[in-house]
Amino acid sequence: MGVAADPRAFTRDLLRWGRANRRHFPWRTETDPFRILVAEVLLQRSRGKTVAKVYEALFDRWPDAEMLAKARTSSIRAVIRPLGLTRRAEILRNLARSVVELGAVPGTVDGLLALPGVGPYAAHATLVVAFGRRAATVDGVTARVYRRYFGLSGERPPSIDTELWDQVEAVTPRRGVREWNWAVLDLASTTCLPRVPRCGVCPLQSHCRWSQTMAQERVGPSA
Repeated sequence: MGVAADPRAFTRDLLRWGRANRRHFPWRTETDPFRILVAEVLLQRSRGKTVAKVYEALFDRWPDAEMLAKARTSSIRAVIRPLGLTRRAEILRNLARSVVELGAVPGTVDGLLALPGVGPYAAHATLVVAFGRRAATVDGVTARVYRRYFGLSGERPPSIDTELWDQVEAVTPRRGVREWNWAVLDLASTTCLPRVPRCGVCPLQSHCRWSQTMAQERVGPSA
């Protein structure tokens, strides 16, 4: 019989690992809510390393919402082309225009969700990173960590998986939530890989339901 998943160990071990293994991206040292929000929108379906270059080029050319709101869509498209999803050019311009009209980036989930191109993950992540609020945050990448550790079903898309969101809400710490979200992302991107996870170096292995199940399958049924 495998070891039961331990929520407290999950939070403690992941935070400790995250502090020692944090990846460095320009938006992780940013304090401007608009730049953080744009980063979250760019990160949808794109790798962090690729986004980092586009992010810096974008804000080198248009440093704030006011300037980006006035940019031509074709110019924005040329800058973000390395991401492949050039349709986000119009989304970014409309997002900037909405923020200019509001006077600031909204500080609530509902306010953020009302903005062009902002889904549940980007809204929650922006609330955490830009405003330091506690909010459960999970997407298709980080869902892998939670589902494997707690033995959750992976049949439903993360955005509508209430069991997944309830579990994330339960284990999200009340302090250091920004660092916590980064730790889950970094573990999913470097260790808890989709096809060949590096369980041997994972700080969560000893209580991970998925890892324990895989180990039992390799050994086979007991005599």
